[in-house]
Amino acid sequence: MEVHVGQVVSSMSGCRLLNGGTFDDRRGSFAKVLSSQLQQTSEIKFKPRELFWSKSVRGVIRGMHFQLPPYSGSKLVWVSKGLIRDVILDLRTKSGTFGNCLVNEMDESLGGLYIPAGCAHGFEVLSDIAIVNYAQEVDYFPAFDTGIAWNSFNFDWKSTPPIMSERDLKLPAFSDFESPFSDETTP
Repeated sequence: MEVHVGQVVSSMSGCRLLNGGTFDDRRGSFAKVLSSQLQQTSEIKFKPRELFWSKSVRGVIRGMHFQLPPYSGSKLVWVSKGLIRDVILDLRTKSGTFGNCLVNEMDESLGGLYIPAGCAHGFEVLSDIAIVNYAQEVDYFPAFDTGIAWNSFNFDWKSTPPIMSERDLKLPAFSDFESPFSDETTP
């Protein structure tokens, strides 16, 4: 089993691909998404507090979500089934990549994508069905949970029109968002 750990997936500070390897045999597949070794090699400190998963159909866009301080935290995202276009928008004003987005196509072979606090996250489903998993290092606090409108920053989504929640359709535009995130650039 080949292991790739801590691969930087872009110049966006703090984002890391964690891949402990996938083993396939006649029964199916087995993959390691997170371990203390992966964290140490990747130089991240991540202690999950909550785990979520979503099942979505082709054309769904979920996002762009995050929690405001003092309840902001990093996430680990991985796909159990299907194919998604994963999008991260940097909201950290002092990161050097503020306002930029990082895009990755992800399926079950990719491993986990570590997303630091101060970044908005969303995805678009490219397959008939996708199951996407999230681990968060902070508890969910509805009063601090928010997001950025999916179509208000420099990214061309492919699903037109997308299938979205009413909540996501009402999120504020990036240009109207005053970021409370400044130097949360370290993993």
